[in-house]
Amino acid sequence: MKKIIFLIALTLLAASFTHAQDKIYRKNGKIVEAKILEIGSDEIKYKESHNPDGPIYVLETDRISKIVFENGKVEKFTIDIRDPEKYAGQLKKAIKIDFLGPLLGFSQVTFEKSRGVGKGYELSLGIIGAGKSSRIEFYDFNYNYVRRNPFGVFLSGGYKFGKLPDFILFGKTRLTHVMQGTYIRPLVYLGNYSENRIIWKASNTYEVGRQNVTFGALQIEAGRQWVFGDKFLLDIYEGYGFDNKKDSYQYQNSTDYFDNTAAYNYANARLGRSPGLSYTFAIKVGFLIK
Repeated sequence: MKKIIFLIALTLLAASFTHAQDKIYRKNGKIVEAKILEIGSDEIKYKESHNPDGPIYVLETDRISKIVFENGKVEKFTIDIRDPEKYAGQLKKAIKIDFLGPLLGFSQVTFEKSRGVGKGYELSLGIIGAGKSSRIEFYDFNYNYVRRNPFGVFLSGGYKFGKLPDFILFGKTRLTHVMQGTYIRPLVYLGNYSENRIIWKASNTYEVGRQNVTFGALQIEAGRQWVFGDKFLLDIYEGYGFDNKKDSYQYQNSTDYFDNTAAYNYANARLGRSPGLSYTFAIKVGFLIK
């Protein structure tokens, strides 16, 4: 009789032990019965319930949807990438330089500041002429060319609306830097510069003139920015909008050598007569600052 009572008690104890286990619900649909040993910010440590003396297993928290503990408490593992605390301690200001600008005849420096998750603003200063001076080729009974030799400045500023800064690496969602991610940026360009132009006179004769240009553009730019180690960044974007300009030469008709049907204003390019379609493209590299 005592033996039967002992076996019943042992069976009930084993059943109670089996039932009172932690359960790990993985995002792939699997359920792991375990004994949780430790929960960290990026991973948990546990032992399998049927092998309490066995090895300790490690599982990343981004693979887990929830844990139901033996006492009934539920711990959910959802990544709230909107939470500013996730990005505490990160640098939120940056200085960027236009990588291609000097090859196109100007240099541009940009200051960016994050105003929180998915938002921020940018201000840029460009020096037109601080770069390669392209040339204008023409034929007046002989092949000739002159350098544009531009000189001027432009300013731009706008607000940045970014996608929440997360990405998937090797099938796992990882939080990244608050300034990383795809974005849309409406902004305004304003500038003034002078440069050499070839003015058609008559009978295949030309003269070199100095043209002064004032321009402005309203753009919507879309791009993506990467941050490396909270130190360096890479920004690639392109944009479209509308451009208007005023220059000091008035061309008479579409047969003139330069009839102003398009323009490259260094900060942007315009298609069609002013006002016309404006286009921008840039690759910027930079570093983060306090």
